[in-house]
Amino acid sequence: MADHASTSPTTHRSILVGGVVVLLVVVWVAAALGRPGPRPGLVPAIATQWVQPGSPLSVNPRGGLQEAVAVSGLGVVAATSDQTPTPIASLTKIMSALVVLRDHPLTLGESGPSLVVTPADVAQYRLEKARGDSVVAIRAGETISELQALEMVLIPSGDNIMQILATWDAGTSQEFVLQMNALAHALGMRHTTYAGTSGVDPATLSTASDQLRLAQVAMSNPVFAGIVAMPQATFPVAGVVYNVNADLGTDGIDGVKTGWLPQSGGCLVVAAHDHVGSGRVELLGVILGTQGVTPIPTALLDARHLVATLEQSLRPVSLAAGSTVAHYQASNGQVVPVVTVAPLHLVALGASVVHVALHLRGRVPAQLAAGSTIGTATLSLGDQRVSSVVRTTSAIAGSSLAWRFLHW
Repeated sequence: MADHASTSPTTHRSILVGGVVVLLVVVWVAAALGRPGPRPGLVPAIATQWVQPGSPLSVNPRGGLQEAVAVSGLGVVAATSDQTPTPIASLTKIMSALVVLRDHPLTLGESGPSLVVTPADVAQYRLEKARGDSVVAIRAGETISELQALEMVLIPSGDNIMQILATWDAGTSQEFVLQMNALAHALGMRHTTYAGTSGVDPATLSTASDQLRLAQVAMSNPVFAGIVAMPQATFPVAGVVYNVNADLGTDGIDGVKTGWLPQSGGCLVVAAHDHVGSGRVELLGVILGTQGVTPIPTALLDARHLVATLEQSLRPVSLAAGSTVAHYQASNGQVVPVVTVAPLHLVALGASVVHVALHLRGRVPAQLAAGSTIGTATLSLGDQRVSSVVRTTSAIAGSSLAWRFLHW
């Protein structure tokens, strides 16, 4: 009887190799199906900061002058290195008016409480007039409102009216001066000392930088800002009086206050506005120590030059809606532009640095529909910060099986 045919070693090896190959294929397919693919990512398409063309703003006044300048949204943009405390004359009334408005707030359209002029007030008026102080005519029994009194203080710079307000507010002018100094300290005006309510006393000292800080606070009060923008006012006894600030209405100038003493020279806080791009920008400057035969007119001329220099230096910074700010690198290798939805606008000076930041809203999924919001783009400079959501421009599909096989 014949023997059964036996399987050869070669056949065994073939079967074993085939099994291994099949097992490897199964493992490979299972791994490809289970592999999540590369993690999606966002690649910026714009620089993280932009340096604006031009030179930094600098102030180069004549010798002995102090200057300091601020722009809304940018903060303090320039100041002279010398900030030695110096007499500030009637700039003192900025703080005086601010204390009154803090203690007796007014809203636009309100006149506030009435004050009755006393014989003692008239006697003080005559004394100050004889001394050559800046005064506003009054009459015993005359009634003026808080708003009118503040106008008399800030427009023709009435020293005598400030005395009336101080006594009404604090009981005595000495107590009122204590409040002025306390507020100066609270505002961080470390180099300012008030010795009186109106600035006649040359012992009232401050710096351009401190007065700039005060002006920023004062001009944020709409009642104060409205008064200092008035070129003239009419009062019961004094009649029509004119603002000492003759720059009003020129080059967008809408405030703030002048001052002069022999010890101080001409002093001026100037406010102006300008339109840059689609927005309105507020400018503030302080000039202290103008000398010569016409110190106040010279300070006013310097202020116009300062404002004009600022306006020429300002420039808009914009990022249009639909700007590509990044590319979304999908898990399947697809690259999709990411664009802003809203336009972004800032104001800058020469050599300003605009910072750009992209923020994702958590982890971005592997699949997205066209127009999906995935985060924000933010431009920042100084106190300015503007943002827009960013969206994908087309749909993003997940990794296909074929792509996973081909991109092992």
